[in-house]
Amino acid sequence: MWTDTRPAVEMPRLFERGGDLISFAGGLPDLDVLPMDVVSAQLSRLLRLGGKLALQYTTPHVAAALVPAITDLMAREGGRTTAGNLVPTGGSQMGLMAVALGLASPGETVLCQTPAYPGAAAAFRTAGLHPHAVPEDAEGLDPEGLRETVLRLRADGRTARLLYCNPTFQNPTGATLSVARREELLTVARELDLLIVEDNPYGLLGFDGRTTATLQGLDPDRVIYLGTFSKVFAPGLRCGWIAAPAELAATLRRTTEIMALSPSALAQAALAAFHTRSGWTDLIDAYRASYRERSALMADALEAELGTDGPWSWQRPDGGFYIWLRHRDGVDTNTFADAAAEHGVSFVPGSHFGIGGENADALRLCFSQVPKKRIAEGISRLAVALGHGAAEGVAA
Repeated sequence: MWTDTRPAVEMPRLFERGGDLISFAGGLPDLDVLPMDVVSAQLSRLLRLGGKLALQYTTPHVAAALVPAITDLMAREGGRTTAGNLVPTGGSQMGLMAVALGLASPGETVLCQTPAYPGAAAAFRTAGLHPHAVPEDAEGLDPEGLRETVLRLRADGRTARLLYCNPTFQNPTGATLSVARREELLTVARELDLLIVEDNPYGLLGFDGRTTATLQGLDPDRVIYLGTFSKVFAPGLRCGWIAAPAELAATLRRTTEIMALSPSALAQAALAAFHTRSGWTDLIDAYRASYRERSALMADALEAELGTDGPWSWQRPDGGFYIWLRHRDGVDTNTFADAAAEHGVSFVPGSHFGIGGENADALRLCFSQVPKKRIAEGISRLAVALGHGAAEGVAA
């Protein structure tokens, strides 16, 4: 059977809640920031005046009313696109599957920045592709390492045409590639005729309001850009987009039509209405302020509980949702999972972000939706769990 020819692919359990659990696992946005009264009034008006259209099937295109909302978001990071280059998706995860199914063939190799978002690796593997890690140095993705890797794979008879990366406030590390490094990567991509898949959920969530030019903005003919409203508006609408060169956009549009038949006309109309009446600036600024405060609370608590010269290392993020802890002695963080559960706290072990077993010595903490008053308590619970897990590992 088809299912017997592909390995089982699982995602980490990110969104489990309940009881007294303090979850640092799932990357949920802080929806307390979203002006629910405004959204509710707009949805009510939308359904009252145009409900028969908003609740009907539609074509596999980004609605004309939504195009300005997307181009506004992309332009804030130097991106540029037109309606003909846009493909609607149910969020970036659907975009990843569409790219994997529409632009590659089973058995091909897809190059990945690591640590890698687990949903990307899962999508590629589900489509029958083989993720392969690209070397990194102190500045992130290594252009020379990319060149050597591609040439070696091709010399071995393997097809490698796609490079997947999350270059701004990366999930899980929070790191951002410099513009100079982005230019170097694009130079190698042109030399080797690689397509870059740029996943950018967090690029507008820099705590100081500054942005970094997207790869798509630097070379729109070489980059397939995955955008989403999940982190700058709300994930429940399941609405995102792909911006791609026109010939690739046509292929991806056919693929997404097979996957979902039709995008949500209601979601697209709701987002367009919000942008028309309110724009993005105030909402994005409010999200930035929320995450800046929560990030500082978590980093301060980590310093207080774990110190700065112990077995755990991390960096204060400049944006995004996450803090990435690494054990200096290489201990597998899965060994702490049971102790963490017993103490009512959760995290994502680093092994979920590996391509071939790497990153097991790390763990990801998400601060974006944890109630501010509980962040320090959660880190205190985590510190106890990490101590217990280490003690048990030594005893074993």
